[in-house]
Amino acid sequence: MNKKIVRIPKKAAIESKKLRVSIYARVSTLKENQAGSLKLQQEYFIQYIRSKKDWELVDIYFDEGISGLELSKKMRVQAEKFGAKFDYGEVLGFENIGNFVRLDIDGEKFDSKTVLIATGNSYRMLGLPREEEFFGRGVHTCATCDGPFYAGKDLIAVGGGNSAVTEALFLSRFSKVKLLVRGEISAQAVLQERLFEAVESGKIELFLKTEIEEFLFEKTDFGEKIIGARIKQQTEEGEKTFEIKAAAIFEFIGLIPNSGFAKKSGVEVNNYGEIVVNSNFETDIPRVYASGDIIENAQKQIVVAAATGAQAAIKISEFLHNEK
Repeated sequence: MNKKIVRIPKKAAIESKKLRVSIYARVSTLKENQAGSLKLQQEYFIQYIRSKKDWELVDIYFDEGISGLELSKKMRVQAEKFGAKFDYGEVLGFENIGNFVRLDIDGEKFDSKTVLIATGNSYRMLGLPREEEFFGRGVHTCATCDGPFYAGKDLIAVGGGNSAVTEALFLSRFSKVKLLVRGEISAQAVLQERLFEAVESGKIELFLKTEIEEFLFEKTDFGEKIIGARIKQQTEEGEKTFEIKAAAIFEFIGLIPNSGFAKKSGVEVNNYGEIVVNSNFETDIPRVYASGDIIENAQKQIVVAAATGAQAAIKISEFLHNEK
């Protein structure tokens, strides 16, 4: 019996298989425009995976977390279960009329036994073209939230107060930071000491008497992105203009209390526009209370704002109960 001999070729060297990697990203935010952080995460990890020769991008999975609008809807449903009623409108002003507070809401008059002001603050922005468009994806106001996505990249920080220096120091842990100050540094002495140590070590480069004239952009596969800013600086030789390349701009130039309508109505505010209250969260206008970030000397933290809101609600409840 003839046997058929089959020659088996030598097995070619087995090519090493690439590691198949997927991306999952999400963002939880109280601001609609912070959803841009989701795109920032995607871009970061796509570039990171592409930098690995033995990695292969399989797919991108993400959800947009919960937006401010979605969160408020859920809170409304929960509150309505306990009898709360909601209405929407712009409060243009109010006045005390004895046993009631009369509010002007979109031109219509409404009477209430008490009013609680909890309108908070807004971030002060530079007011530059396309700033709002790129908020959350190149323009930021929270170093701990978005800073780590720019690890190893040059960054610009703007501001000279306590918050600006604190955030710039945080960013300098993983990136080189150029700190732009409109005038002189106004942060506390202990923060200035830490700042100058970072400057001496080369982690932070300090530019005084500087302003950003405009952002610089570049087109990519993902659309446009910020690549830096054009800077104007006052020097002893006069004004000079130059460009600074950076992956993102972090703005820390203060908060604006949303207290304009209250001040217009006669409520006492301090030099910063924060509402002055007593230990019961009462303003100087009877039956008008305030809580949260809008009040004087408040720590600008969500947990503190929520706590003062609860305290004010209890004081209002006690006031109404005692009035019966």
